[in-house]
Amino acid sequence: MFRAQRVALATSVSLVVLSLPAFAQTVTELPTVVVEAPDGPEGADEGTGIPVVETSAGPVQGFRALTAESATRTNTPISEIPQSIQVIPRSVIDAQNDLTVSETLQNVSGTQGSNPLQLPAPGFMYVRGFPAEMWIDGLTTFNNGGNGDSLVNVERIEVLKGPNAILYGGGTGSPLGGAVNVVSKMPLDEAFAQFGFTYGSYQFLQPTFDVNTPLNKDGTILFRMTGEYTNADSFVDVIETEKYSINPTVTFTNKDDTTLTIQGRFTSWEQQDYQGLPATGTITGPFRLDPDMYIGPSNTPNATSRVQSVTANFDHEINDVWSVNIQGRVSQTEWNEPMQNYFSTDFAGNAPLPPDYAGGDYPAWYVMNALLSQKQQEATIAGNALAEFDVGITRNKFLVGADFSRITEVASMYYPMLPTGTVNFLDPVYPPYVEPFPGDGLGTIGTDNDNVYTTAGAFVQLQTTIGERIHLLGGLRLANLQIDSNTYDYYSLTNAVQDLSTTDLLPRVGAVVDIVKGFSVYASYTEGLKGNPFTIYNGPPAPERSKQSEAGIKFDLGYGLTGSMAIFEINRTGVPVAVGLYAEPIGEQRSRGFEVDVLWQPNRNWQVLANYSYIDAVLLNDIPGVGEAGNQLNIVPPNSGRLWVNYTFDPGPLQGWSVGAGVYAASGAYVDLANVYETDGYFTVDANISYKKDNFSASLTAKSLTGEEYYVPYNYYGGRVAPGEARGIFGKVAWTFK
Repeated sequence: MFRAQRVALATSVSLVVLSLPAFAQTVTELPTVVVEAPDGPEGADEGTGIPVVETSAGPVQGFRALTAESATRTNTPISEIPQSIQVIPRSVIDAQNDLTVSETLQNVSGTQGSNPLQLPAPGFMYVRGFPAEMWIDGLTTFNNGGNGDSLVNVERIEVLKGPNAILYGGGTGSPLGGAVNVVSKMPLDEAFAQFGFTYGSYQFLQPTFDVNTPLNKDGTILFRMTGEYTNADSFVDVIETEKYSINPTVTFTNKDDTTLTIQGRFTSWEQQDYQGLPATGTITGPFRLDPDMYIGPSNTPNATSRVQSVTANFDHEINDVWSVNIQGRVSQTEWNEPMQNYFSTDFAGNAPLPPDYAGGDYPAWYVMNALLSQKQQEATIAGNALAEFDVGITRNKFLVGADFSRITEVASMYYPMLPTGTVNFLDPVYPPYVEPFPGDGLGTIGTDNDNVYTTAGAFVQLQTTIGERIHLLGGLRLANLQIDSNTYDYYSLTNAVQDLSTTDLLPRVGAVVDIVKGFSVYASYTEGLKGNPFTIYNGPPAPERSKQSEAGIKFDLGYGLTGSMAIFEINRTGVPVAVGLYAEPIGEQRSRGFEVDVLWQPNRNWQVLANYSYIDAVLLNDIPGVGEAGNQLNIVPPNSGRLWVNYTFDPGPLQGWSVGAGVYAASGAYVDLANVYETDGYFTVDANISYKKDNFSASLTAKSLTGEEYYVPYNYYGGRVAPGEARGIFGKVAWTFK
């Protein structure tokens, strides 16, 4: 919501301007089950000696997950899925001692997580050049509130690329660039408890716990609860973050054919709102601003984001052929975002005011107090029936299902008609923050919003393997999307009511062909449909549509060398474009590219993970006042990649020790759609040394080891910049009791 509200705020304030004078998750030592590797490419040992470990989310071999459910809603070998899907198992997260989900996403080509300085909100993750969404256990989280970057309850992360609309509804439709599905830890049969503690740079403090126990003697009721609390300063002045996440889960099972799992999620994020820095004074211009500067008074109230939710998941095997699954979630999400925003002759404020505006020959910007707030209630249910059967030389999985989601929202956005004042950012003195509200005597205007978003869909999908060498996938979704928007404008004193209702048939087709053992080619096509909430159209509102074509190869060449390569094209139409005070669904965008993800595990000691992506994301039509056809989309670097090498020592004097190091590199990226400002390329280096023995583990991790100073595009009010992560050292210890 906030991103769209900022667009509206930007439009309104721009008219005013023109009228003015010229450390880390705890290492998880949990009970595991080692199973024999299956025959064939998936899980084949090929002399590496790496066992297959059965986790609650599926089998994992070292750094490699063997199956994934997100792409098909069935437990399918990754080599048989006709699209690029990357899975980050817990073993990778622990080996790298990642701090957040966003940091972990560097292990996936063409994927960007949210900036850790930014308020948790939708649209700040990117896959293949377009905004992506976060899901939790296959259900959308819509606005990704609370401490969504927490890793304490994560068993694995599955990244789907492209629209992926066939099997998933919720929110306002399907994601444009892809989806990041966070798969939660589930209760296990064996009792254990783990407690950890992390301390590091910038007063980073994080205690964690993970407690699992059967609640009865026969193990048919299982309970697990994870949690963490984080309090940390920042390399950016003023910023202090406080967040927590508590995740209780209980499973009822007859250990045969029926399981019911109920999950709770209680999470909070609290921090001063960080708006980024202007391009002038950072990546361009005749002067330089302090990169660690926080813009606004130091006593600005904290922004907050909180989520409480309950999820139920029911699985039942009817017979040897049929099984059913039903998921449901109810949640409440709250945001409150007080800020003192800066702007100039345009709302992004990437250049200072001209001297005659500022009243002096110094780099000054307007500042303005503002308040954004929102409360949402969401109810989602999704169910499907799966039939698995053989016919002749074919193996088949037939899936049929439906889903429904309804989100109700009350939101507001308040700001004064005139700026609070001007501030010289080279010697800033900020006016005090005063919370604005209509009728406060300061000429405050804004909007009150009362919105309802409803999605519903029915789908069918067929997966067929012919003779063990050809894997076909086809599906259809009948999707319905409704948005009922009621906006009261305090400037015009009018009420705008706009409704969107659309129904579409969305296809998905794909095929994988095994050329030889361990080497496959694939191709696929899929479409997506998405609404745009908080957008006031000049005429009837319209949804966005997206279409993706993809082709590539998947390989398992033996001796632990596995991976995939892909080429893709996504076309996006119906993008809302601001025309005066309103929007028109006339934007067209395209993303093309190439990506590769490789993992080499030659033996139990070595793991080498590498990825690279090239993304060419452009505007396809002119947008007056914003950008021209052919301009690059902002935020996303055209080139990026990651290399991580890990080594675990054999039994002997160094038994229990492991070391790892990695580099992440990205080219420069445009800050704005006009392509006026562009950041430079950069790289970061991380390293880790760990020790594990019996019930004790410890590690020391260095982040951004070289201390390189750089800027990245920051997705705020049309595009600004933010300093890259500073060097940090983090130590942690953990004890496990069984």
